[in-house]
Amino acid sequence: MNVDIYSKGNLIKLFDLDQDFIIDLKYATPDNFTGEKIYRSAECYMDRHTAEILIKARDIFKKDRYRVKIWDAYRPISAQAKFWEVMPDDNFVARPPDMSKIKVFRPTHMNGLCVDVTLTDMDGNDIEMPTYFDDMSERAALGYVGHTEEGRKNGTYLKDVMESVGFQAYEGEWWHFYDVTTEPTPFMDYQI
Repeated sequence: MNVDIYSKGNLIKLFDLDQDFIIDLKYATPDNFTGEKIYRSAECYMDRHTAEILIKARDIFKKDRYRVKIWDAYRPISAQAKFWEVMPDDNFVARPPDMSKIKVFRPTHMNGLCVDVTLTDMDGNDIEMPTYFDDMSERAALGYVGHTEEGRKNGTYLKDVMESVGFQAYEGEWWHFYDVTTEPTPFMDYQI
């Protein structure tokens, strides 16, 4: 099967469905582990179904007086390759895929089926979480024993709500969630 990796596939711009999110795509700025702006645009794209279940989670958070801030969603393959150039460490960065060899896909940022999120108060102020985004250490895991009580409580609440609507948490990063309710689509290099 020849996959057109420049196709937009099922990706949609989140704000075309719902604008009640705070978008702070870290890789669209130099404020990330690479120290460089990796994305061409700060527009937030993801799989349509992933966006729909994220909106369900957002509705639950909103009832509890929180807002959702998105740090990352869809990521082109070329951006993943850049991350690997900067940090070729399987513990913290996924190796970029060889699209000529992949037959089975899984949910990742490269097909828009993952989101990196945190919570703020209703005014957009960050609330205490276990760590800051892209903490590339054992502290990023929700199960790390050195978190403050407040950080652990808020991280657990985030995980519980996200999993209640169809996401699965990644144990190594409290902010990272996979949409496990959607059939994985091919990875893409669609440039936003």
